[in-house]
Amino acid sequence: CVLTHCGFSPPNAFASRLHADHQHVRTSHMTMVDSWYDAGQRLSTAAAMRAASPAAGGSSRLEAELVSTKAALLKVALLSGRGAWARPSERVAAAQLVESLEQAAEQGGGEAPSLRDGTWELVLSDVEPFRASTFFLALGEAVEALIQKGASDGALTVHALATGGGEVGRVAHVVEGGGGRLHSLVELKSGSLPSLPLALAGVVVSSGELQAARAGGGVFDLRLVNTSVQQNEVRYGLPTEGGLAPGVERSLLSWIGDQTVPSGEVFSRVLEPLGGGPSAQLRLSYSDGELMVWRAPKLGDHFFVFVRGEEETWPAMEETRRRQASSATQSAVGSAFALGMLNPFFSRAAGARKS
Repeated sequence: CVLTHCGFSPPNAFASRLHADHQHVRTSHMTMVDSWYDAGQRLSTAAAMRAASPAAGGSSRLEAELVSTKAALLKVALLSGRGAWARPSERVAAAQLVESLEQAAEQGGGEAPSLRDGTWELVLSDVEPFRASTFFLALGEAVEALIQKGASDGALTVHALATGGGEVGRVAHVVEGGGGRLHSLVELKSGSLPSLPLALAGVVVSSGELQAARAGGGVFDLRLVNTSVQQNEVRYGLPTEGGLAPGVERSLLSWIGDQTVPSGEVFSRVLEPLGGGPSAQLRLSYSDGELMVWRAPKLGDHFFVFVRGEEETWPAMEETRRRQASSATQSAVGSAFALGMLNPFFSRAAGARKS
């Protein structure tokens, strides 16, 4: 049993596990395909209805171009795994398609896009998906402003490599309060030792306050407030007569959801003496109710493309609201992690004091 549990299974058991793993990957992939297909259908239908209306007039050509651009964008998103697996030519194509959307928005009236409340699913970016997190947006800007300009891309990519045993799942933004609050949700799964069927999974929720910048032009200031991890579970495999059987234990780590990290406060204490803070800037470069594009002007102007999702697909958001409204407590361990991410700034502060 020990050998089987550690992955040294007989042929039949190995075949069963391989089949189960294949089915899991295929199911996850098809779920994403279905989600993006539905989004594409909604985008095309909405655009077609607008183009067919009597008031459409000369705008029908623009609408048709938008439908074509969005379809091409979703195709690149699907084939490249939200951009994470993109070939060089696909990166170029994605950037051009996003620019086409933004130009279409400018031609459509010249007004800044309108931010809409709701659940938005990340489908494409020119950087790692986890960097749409409020936490990492603030961290990236701190690196740019206080460590070295242009260093955040390399630093966060290295961070991704350092946590290579983990897997980033779906990513979403939840905008609420009339565009006054933004919650980023990132699904994470952390593996254990190779061949050991054990993993920890959860949804990291980083919340922030949004405020339209004085400069206008669809620019928003995002200030990090707190971070928590919801829907914590242990995923495992146990040896049975038919091979390894997958299982999920949700009660063992449920207490973690009650722990809130005051990440914004932690950032403030470390960064404000250096002239920084727990904030990031976002520019809404495109939004039509079904698709929106954020740009990060101070982080290489990277883009994040979202399609409107369904609130019920993210129970972690409701869980966050419920827990924080009742018995959430501050997490010392989580605060220590946030401080650990800010180690380079401690060194910078120490150097500043010496000089």
